[in-house]
Amino acid sequence: MTMLGDIFQMQQTLGEAFLRSTAVYWGIYLLFRFGGRRNIGSLGFADIVVVILVSEAVGNGLSGSSDTVTDGLIVAAGIVLWSFLVDRLGYFFPIVNRILAPDRLLLVKDGILQLKNMRREYVTRAELMEQLRINGIDELVQVKRAYLETNGEISVIETEKRNGTRDADPTAKDGRLTEAQPTRTWSDNEQ
Repeated sequence: MTMLGDIFQMQQTLGEAFLRSTAVYWGIYLLFRFGGRRNIGSLGFADIVVVILVSEAVGNGLSGSSDTVTDGLIVAAGIVLWSFLVDRLGYFFPIVNRILAPDRLLLVKDGILQLKNMRREYVTRAELMEQLRINGIDELVQVKRAYLETNGEISVIETEKRNGTRDADPTAKDGRLTEAQPTRTWSDNEQ
């Protein structure tokens, strides 16, 4: 029976385990919240390394000096509880969601890159064009709006198609609809 006692007997109080899980959950949540949303949308090799190192760094903070299964389960339950509560609070109280989640960020407006916004989240032109190609778009003129969403993904709204062309110009000289061409493809000022 002593072996089971060594495995399951709590070495810290319930309150201490919950306080540790609460502190670590909110600490990591805020670090990632203000660290930039691009890290969330897709995980590359470097991102996985960061996740592993963060979990290793906070492991002792979560469990303190205890190493029993019960203590670990209580800490994990605290983290899951906070995740559940944050999701529910964001659903029932939209203001909580606005505080805890970043707003979407406009990257392309009517075929024009919004460089100020791209710099704010360190999105390069090459990365944006890659995401546009993934969405089946070859040129910026095909993009009505592109946003960096709260989950780190880039969403794209194509220009409207009329009679086989995009954003037709109704003032064409011969009366036919033609594809509009923007005079520039970037802007530092537009939001």
